[in-house]
Amino acid sequence: DYSNKNMKNHHGGVLLLDGHLYGYSDGRGWTCQNLESGEVVWDSKKLGKGCVVYADNRLYCLAESSGTITLAAADTRGWKEHGRFKLEPQTELRKPSGRIWTHPVVANGVMYLRDQELLFAFDVMVR
Repeated sequence: DYSNKNMKNHHGGVLLLDGHLYGYSDGRGWTCQNLESGEVVWDSKKLGKGCVVYADNRLYCLAESSGTITLAAADTRGWKEHGRFKLEPQTELRKPSGRIWTHPVVANGVMYLRDQELLFAFDVMVR
């Protein structure tokens, strides 16, 4: 048993995959942490704070301030990005300093995202 502050996740969620936690840690960035030891395996600030889901052997990370979606490998060897794109257009209902707090949903090769009154569907099928 241990307790540490290596994974300080606000509200974007973390994932447990093969004994490792993946998620965004405040102050550290995107983080992979060994669940058993508590050791940080790697961290990266290549994408801003946000939420994460896992499907089709990929992490789908959404940056809450920019609307950038990054597809990355769930890999203990480091942050391995396989592509990124930006949610466009974005709602005009959100305040200028507002955030996108939706969590992506992936089903049958399609990623669904909502931004206030807007609904998006992206083909993310692994080919």
